Amino acid sequence: MRIVKDTLALSLLALCAFSFAAGNGGGKGQSESERARKLLLKTLERDRPQNVVAIILQRSPDCSDVMQRIQVQISKDGKMRQTVIYPLSMEGVETIDDGRQSATYLPDDKLTLIQESPRLMPNDTLTRMNLTTRNYGLSLAGTSVVAGKTATIVVATPHNRDMETRRYYIDADTGFLLQLETIGKSKEPKLAFKAQVVSYPSSIPSQTFSIDQAKSGKTLVFRRRSGIYDGNKDAQNLGFEPVFPDALPYGFSVQDAQINDNVQWRSVAVRITDGLIKGTVYQWPASSKNVKVREMPGTTMGESGGMKLVVAADVPESVRRRILEAFSDAARRGGNDGSQAFAGFIQSLELSLRQISLTHIELPAGILLITVSNSINEI
Repeated sequence: MRIVKDTLALSLLALCAFSFAAGNGGGKGQSESERARKLLLKTLERDRPQNVVAIILQRSPDCSDVMQRIQVQISKDGKMRQTVIYPLSMEGVETIDDGRQSATYLPDDKLTLIQESPRLMPNDTLTRMNLTTRNYGLSLAGTSVVAGKTATIVVATPHNRDMETRRYYIDADTGFLLQLETIGKSKEPKLAFKAQVVSYPSSIPSQTFSIDQAKSGKTLVFRRRSGIYDGNKDAQNLGFEPVFPDALPYGFSVQDAQINDNVQWRSVAVRITDGLIKGTVYQWPASSKNVKVREMPGTTMGESGGMKLVVAADVPESVRRRILEAFSDAARRGGNDGSQAFAGFIQSLELSLRQISLTHIELPAGILLITVSNSINEI
């Protein structure tokens, strides 16, 4: 239960810190880091006072030299629709979150992936904010204009030199993230996300967020787990026992696990975060003959203890390698004791598209493998 206790402590610390900052009001009496933290917290908040319609450019998850063009529509109550417009290879890929379910449609595969909406999970904003301040120093760097909006620049400087500095351009009036740059060892800013057009309409038609499964030839449903992992029960359903390290490097923490017990691809996707960046660690038995995956940009693969492991996260290769080593070590030790506790808080990418590149695209479990391997098309 150590992780649950740590998570509760993180939440209480974050709540106290936020209450103190709010009690001091505005910018007076606050340090620069406190003002930066307050603005970043506004961006991370789950609920918003306005609807958002935007066209954004985002670094492609499968090739950092290609920018995806995506239309994003988000309602005040958190419903969301995103549609890939470019490149042609991903045109028509669409995710809709109606507040109960999140569905991702892959037109080339005639496949829809269904998972529970993250809106149904506990709000993890304060926990993530406390992880952020534990792992990064926050500062302000002036203002800029993005998509016709005035943006305040928040710089998140990692405490670990292997991680990248992240520069957030935030609409201070709404909290919407307008642009994100990452700065690595080359010291050259690299564009990860930029809004081209942004508006805040008074309403969005309700049918915008309707999920139509009829257009899908096949449907794959994933179960999302939170709280206490029932290792014995789930191991029986899956045919293997997932692994969860006692600790992760670079300040990352386990959020939850998403389980696929489909007979053709029994697998687990473990969600991790350091507060700002989210990643996914995919696990499945090495003995699975129908699953063939090649490594792609943004992923690091390995095999240990009879398990195949893939780490997918928008971090340097050296960081992914260290995360992979932590899971590999756990696999060699024989998994977990069956009572692994999760932080129990989740906010998936589909929801976080309103601040779209606070993380790399967090693909629903299965998209990574479908993207890189035609052998999965038979699922």
